[in-house]
Amino acid sequence: MVTQSKIAELAGVSRSTVERVLNNRGGVNDATKDKVLEIAKLLDYHPNRAGQTLVIRQKKLTIGCILIESDNLFYAELNKGIEEKAFEFQTYGLTVLVRKVPFTAADQIREIDSLLSENINALVIQPIVNEPITEKLKALEAQGFPVVTMNTDIPDHNSQFCYVGNDFHLCGMTAANIMLLVTGGKCNVGVVTGFSNAKSHYDRIEGFKDFIKNYPDMKVIDTVENQDDDLESYYVTKTMLEKHPEIDALFLVAGGVHGAGKAIKSFKNRNIRTISFDDMPETKNLVRDGTILATICQQPIRQGKMALSVLFDYFVEGKKPENNRIYTDIQIKVRANIDQ
Repeated sequence: MVTQSKIAELAGVSRSTVERVLNNRGGVNDATKDKVLEIAKLLDYHPNRAGQTLVIRQKKLTIGCILIESDNLFYAELNKGIEEKAFEFQTYGLTVLVRKVPFTAADQIREIDSLLSENINALVIQPIVNEPITEKLKALEAQGFPVVTMNTDIPDHNSQFCYVGNDFHLCGMTAANIMLLVTGGKCNVGVVTGFSNAKSHYDRIEGFKDFIKNYPDMKVIDTVENQDDDLESYYVTKTMLEKHPEIDALFLVAGGVHGAGKAIKSFKNRNIRTISFDDMPETKNLVRDGTILATICQQPIRQGKMALSVLFDYFVEGKKPENNRIYTDIQIKVRANIDQ
């Protein structure tokens, strides 16, 4: 029987590279991808589904997933990726328990304990930045318990298993680079973030600030928090713009884009150049009408799928991911490609 290890040997690459190519997961250059696919075709390779099913069924494995409970449609997309992969893995007898909780430390700790009491074999979580959460997750990892942090991470995390999501510091730098292009390097920026205790949001802001250090005429004037809530976003954005008439650019770090967009439109005589994240329906509308000039997307469905896939591969193969930080692509969308 032809195995992925045999293909890897013939192609002169790692087995994980072969697995990425055969499962169309990206991150492999075109030349290597073509070589692996050619060898697989010549050898008439077919995955041993029966063997994989037997391995999982014998282990009777359960994965617990803790997701953020929010009106932000991004999280619905992330959950969709989890649910689609969970449905696929039912074939193999793998159980996935999904819990949605408010973005608070107490709720997350309670749900971790609850899932552990149900004898889960691995955990996928969007963790809050909080010392007890950090200590709890690191303690689980120290025991050899597989933990996948997804979409957001804990500080200074040298994961024993892996993080799946964007490189958010790089995302912030990318947003600043776009702002440089649309403003000519001269702007007063207002920042609207979601949660101050979400590392993904914090990292975007730090990446933005790190990039503009070399451009003295690009200044961050103020930062406000909206808890990814549209009503709160409208209020804090409008208040900030009223307080700082010099602000002529906005960096929308996370959710609450609809509310922020409404606030921007209320200042009809101000040209406020705006960069955002994600491509939810309302964000697309704001890009179409020119309120938002560009939005940076992070593939939430793919993140959800990848978080479960790395655990499935671990349970089947017994190997941790080759890299403990698995980044999804950074996609930039403007009016021309917002519907693609």
